[in-house]
Amino acid sequence: MEIFLPILLVLVPIVIANFIAASQNNSAARVFEFVLTLLNIPLLLAGILFLFIPPETTSFFIERGIPVIDFAAAGWVLIFMALWGILATIQPIRKWLGRLIPIDPTSPIHTLSLVLAGFLIGNTLFALSQNVLSELVETELTVTIVDIILQQFAFVIVAFTGVGLLTRRNFAQIRQRLGLVRPSLEQLLWGLAIIVLLIGIQWAIGIIWILIDPEEAAALSEISEVLLGNVDTVGEWFVLAFASGVGEEILFRGALQPVFGIVATALLFAIVHVQYGLTPVTAAVFIIGLILGVLRKRTNTTTTIFVHFSYNFVLGLMSLLASYVQQYIG
Repeated sequence: MEIFLPILLVLVPIVIANFIAASQNNSAARVFEFVLTLLNIPLLLAGILFLFIPPETTSFFIERGIPVIDFAAAGWVLIFMALWGILATIQPIRKWLGRLIPIDPTSPIHTLSLVLAGFLIGNTLFALSQNVLSELVETELTVTIVDIILQQFAFVIVAFTGVGLLTRRNFAQIRQRLGLVRPSLEQLLWGLAIIVLLIGIQWAIGIIWILIDPEEAAALSEISEVLLGNVDTVGEWFVLAFASGVGEEILFRGALQPVFGIVATALLFAIVHVQYGLTPVTAAVFIIGLILGVLRKRTNTTTTIFVHFSYNFVLGLMSLLASYVQQYIG
């Protein structure tokens, strides 16, 4: 349930940005930008402060529940997040970015989206800089189905709120904006072909990685087994695959892609999945994000949900089958 506090903190500015966009009040939009700038100042100061904390004091903070083992790295991440957040509130900067991605430089919603994208990237960089995944493996902390469902439900809430639920659009308009329409038979058949392609990409990159760096590949496999240790039935993999397909596609392909474009959205999608460091899996996820992005543009988000769910479910079944065979072979 801890996930709902940060989600609530995100939803408040999202709702405010939507109300400002609906009112088309330029003065309110400028005040909103100024407030966003101010909110990044404490983050910047905290990052600078972290750079000057002596390394020998790390144990003092860890004993008090502050999960930072490398304060210098954490400091640089916080500085990056703050500077990005400040730059995103400057309209000339957004106009320049508008040449690269399809954002509206005058939209308070798109301004907030840029700021939150920086926070999303920073959160991943922070986890990598503090070696969070290795710590989880050592403590053998697993991810439950409930955790996954709550996370994906939070993605859906953010997506629906972000595109104007109860502020700028009615439910029918929300569905259209997010691309949640009934797919045709032809689109589903294309989806089946894409599923095969994605599995092939995953398999090919996995084989190449094993051949190049078998030790790192084995370490990744161990981390996955620890984190998903509770997911060991067909039904649980179905729920996990369905929840991930719905939540991630509605947020990334449905809500974010029309704002950031295919490439930038695929990059954000890959960053969210950089759970184990920069590995060949990162490249695979980025390529998968690009393919899903093109599919979303040419069809709809419902089709990408079908593909994403099916891809995850097939991989889950293959994992279960491998574990079943290993029991008898071993």
